[in-house]
Amino acid sequence: MSVKIRLKRIGKKHKPIYHIVVADSRSPRNGKFIEKIGSYNPNTNPPSTVLKMNNAVSWLIKGAQPTDTVRSIFSKNGVLLKKHLLEGVKRGGLSDEEVHKKFNFWKNKNLS
Repeated sequence: MSVKIRLKRIGKKHKPIYHIVVADSRSPRNGKFIEKIGSYNPNTNPPSTVLKMNNAVSWLIKGAQPTDTVRSIFSKNGVLLKKHLLEGVKRGGLSDEEVHKKFNFWKNKNLS
């Protein structure tokens, strides 16, 4: 079973809001999904995103493939960076303290 992380459209006509969901790649866009891991609202300026960071990283590590738009959202929120750092821990290149330190540094730099 191929698992994708993608957007599920909700909201009114001309005012879309999206749920970020983990779903089987064969299911339809607004069909059955495995887990909801966040939401994305492109109507606000700047677009607002709510994510369950740990769940998103967990699914990426398990092999779920994000769509291009979700990959962009994850990149802006640091999910891909956290996954990359955690893979460094698994390979023995980094410690947990270094991961938290680097991630918090990146987070503080981008929030300013």
